[in-house]
Amino acid sequence: MPKLWILAKKELQDALRNKTFMTLLLLLALLIVISVLVSTLVFRSQVGEYKLALETLKQLGKKPSSAPPQLFPLNLLRGVVDYVEIIGALLGILLGYLSVIKEQNKTLTLLLVRPLSKREIIGGKLLGNGLLISGLMAVVAAITYLSLGLIGGVTLSPLEFFKLVLVTLLASAYLMVFFSLGFILSLAQKSSINGLVIGLLVWLAFVLVLPQIGDTMDPDNQVPGGFFAALMLDKPQEKQLMTHFANYEFIRTGLEQLSITKHFERAAFAFFGIKSQYNGMPFAQLMQEQLYNVSFVIVFFILGMIATMQVFIRKRLF
Repeated sequence: MPKLWILAKKELQDALRNKTFMTLLLLLALLIVISVLVSTLVFRSQVGEYKLALETLKQLGKKPSSAPPQLFPLNLLRGVVDYVEIIGALLGILLGYLSVIKEQNKTLTLLLVRPLSKREIIGGKLLGNGLLISGLMAVVAAITYLSLGLIGGVTLSPLEFFKLVLVTLLASAYLMVFFSLGFILSLAQKSSINGLVIGLLVWLAFVLVLPQIGDTMDPDNQVPGGFFAALMLDKPQEKQLMTHFANYEFIRTGLEQLSITKHFERAAFAFFGIKSQYNGMPFAQLMQEQLYNVSFVIVFFILGMIATMQVFIRKRLF
């Protein structure tokens, strides 16, 4: 165990010395603060517009026909989820690449002539980068929490705080999947830079392209407020109408199912109540509905760790 901690510490120090990694990390932190600020200002604007309309109705002697905007603090974190799933995945691939490229100066060969096995070396690498990514997501959660308090002027309830922690853990597993991708591709290619390029192409396809195709093909996203709401259709009528487009819906959802990013996003949006139907939903029911999306991320995390260890152990390094 002491050997693993020594190797893990080396991974942490090497990553924190890398200027590209730190630049992306600072960019992520800045975007999170800006995202919470913008979301808060938008909500305050909605409240201001409601109060102005309410005052106008009172002067006309009429009663308001709608309730005031209700603040669910976690709803303000949509931008945070977007930045984590895009920039966070990029950070994961970069970490995987850096974990391989730094060994090209034959430090790995030097390690292997010591009383260290390949399992211990890859164990130290996974432990170090796992701690780094978990720490990174903890910092993101702390920045988010402080931003909600200092900028948004809101305090999270115990349940909301627990949901924030839960999404933070899920985000750590999500990022480690992309670390495994970057590591395996960089190690498998004769030139590590080729592995990085392939990793970026995979990132582009599964993080940006496939989720966007699924969203674009969703008819409910084509009209503000929802396509079916604009037609004044309730849920049973919506389901009846979509039975005529079963093949279309199968292709659309199939494309989304291919992307781990979409599964992470769906779970995060549900826990944060960004999708309005989840606001106020009992936590047990919420977990039951999101079990598939959460399980998808966790299974890919486990498979990524196993694949990383097996590829490293079987790779002929010198």
